[in-house]
Amino acid sequence: KKRGTMVGNITIIDNGDEIDCRRMGTGGYAIPSICEPSVIQFKDCNADFVLHVEKDTVWSRFNEDRFWEQYNCILTEGSGQPPRGVRRLLHRLHHELGLPIYCLLDCDPWGHYIYSVIKQGSINLAYESQRMAVPDAKFLGLRSIDLERCKLDPGVSIQLKDSDRKRAKQIAKYPWFEKKKDWQKEIARMLQNDYKLEVEALINRSISYVTEEYTPERLKKRDWLD
Repeated sequence: KKRGTMVGNITIIDNGDEIDCRRMGTGGYAIPSICEPSVIQFKDCNADFVLHVEKDTVWSRFNEDRFWEQYNCILTEGSGQPPRGVRRLLHRLHHELGLPIYCLLDCDPWGHYIYSVIKQGSINLAYESQRMAVPDAKFLGLRSIDLERCKLDPGVSIQLKDSDRKRAKQIAKYPWFEKKKDWQKEIARMLQNDYKLEVEALINRSISYVTEEYTPERLKKRDWLD
């Protein structure tokens, strides 16, 4: 099982081997489960930020379009909920190298949950949060207004299930979401819409829309949730 992938403007040392993450082909560098400084060292990094996406399919689109080269960044993905190695690596990239972390995740309770785990750590592993969490991570999208805003085909929306509605209400009560008006509005709007959206919906619009328009626009306008 893949544990997460990275590509971009950084050279690392992995267990003594130098790895240039600009030269990883279509597959990228497989992020190991242990990313402690004793195993992984950062040799040099020219990137301005990290873009973390939820799934391999979306990551592949960004890598094929060489988004990391054009926007001078590092691209990571965590195969759904990112495992500890990926979260530890994001934590280190942010805290040791000062790189902002931007997340591009689905507009659904699962995407919101993944963001909360990256930002605050897992509720079940609170003691690990100081080694894993990135409280400054930003949520670039997808947003509940994106069906209209991006003129997407209504056919890409997926109706919420009862389990989604229940989960969304639970997430809205998480301490770090409860205090944020913008997040309360976001979750309420998703529930009102009664549908969820996957990042792949942007790829359906046109193959490089997510890499050439959606993401650069969000970054330029600083249009994210915190």
